[in-house]
Amino acid sequence: MTVESGTPAPYVPPSPALPFPSLRSSHAEGFEEPALEWAVRCGLVAGERAETYWREVGLGEVSARAYPYADAATGLVLTRWVGWTACVERYFDVPSAPAPQELLTLVESLAGAGEPPRVRHPLAVALADLWRDTSALMPPHWNRHLAVNLAGYVKACAAESQQLDGDPQQLGVEDQHLGVEDYFEQRRLTVGSYVYCDLVELSVGFAVPDSLYRSAVYGRMRQVWNDLTSLVNDLASVPKELAAGDTLHNLVLLTHHREAIPLDRAALQVAAHVEELAGTFTTLKEQLEAEARRQHLTAEDRDGVRRCVRAMEAFIAGEQRWHELSSRYTPAGGPPETYAVKGL
Repeated sequence: MTVESGTPAPYVPPSPALPFPSLRSSHAEGFEEPALEWAVRCGLVAGERAETYWREVGLGEVSARAYPYADAATGLVLTRWVGWTACVERYFDVPSAPAPQELLTLVESLAGAGEPPRVRHPLAVALADLWRDTSALMPPHWNRHLAVNLAGYVKACAAESQQLDGDPQQLGVEDQHLGVEDYFEQRRLTVGSYVYCDLVELSVGFAVPDSLYRSAVYGRMRQVWNDLTSLVNDLASVPKELAAGDTLHNLVLLTHHREAIPLDRAALQVAAHVEELAGTFTTLKEQLEAEARRQHLTAEDRDGVRRCVRAMEAFIAGEQRWHELSSRYTPAGGPPETYAVKGL
């Protein structure tokens, strides 16, 4: 079966029933313009068209819904992170986009706890600036976690860009054997959610103790959370990726193609999987509580872990709500060809 170049009827993404609260930061109105000014200063966004596109996507609103518990100052830092990751994805969305060597060198240096090198490439300049502001807010073990996940994210995005070289219409045919787990193995790094999850801790001002962070149950919880963020995005981004002929990096389109079923049915299958994963996440919360007690964490630390978990839940619900409100994936001309945002 060949995937159509367009849908026979307007695609309406299903909205999975999530048992998580959808919240919005009370500081939301103060995020957008300062973050855009920062992006322009770093060279991430260049020109009036790119600035207009940034505002239309509404990254301040993304941040306000993804990290609703952050105070005003932290919310500004998080909005910059949202903008930076969006620009990374936009840059590597181009097939065979060469990975900026300065960016690779920087993330490798951070992951190795080395001295950050001098950089000039906009993506590297912005990351170096973010790292200076962020690393001072959190303890060393949290910084190590974030640095390692940043390196994995950037390298995976670069590798994926190389894989996209060629005719995008053929990707679904060549990869129709991919199963759900194969898909997630490819997506878990490139979607950036391990970075976003570390930033959840920043948003509530608490770093999960290293011993708990490295436990099997928390690792599983982070993986499930990662998959949830991927699928909520996949449900919304079908029109853009269908128009581009990219069936490899969207589970709705991969299912549509591989199982030769209608697009709306494939979307309902993915929505059902989202609900199943949300149930798994809820079950893992109880296991995490038990692990925290087993490790004899203090009452204060256990409370901090609970705040992180609540923030993880709010992120998923906030992502879904932003997609429902946003016109990000409504076909209306493509984004500007610059470092401008691609979107979550």
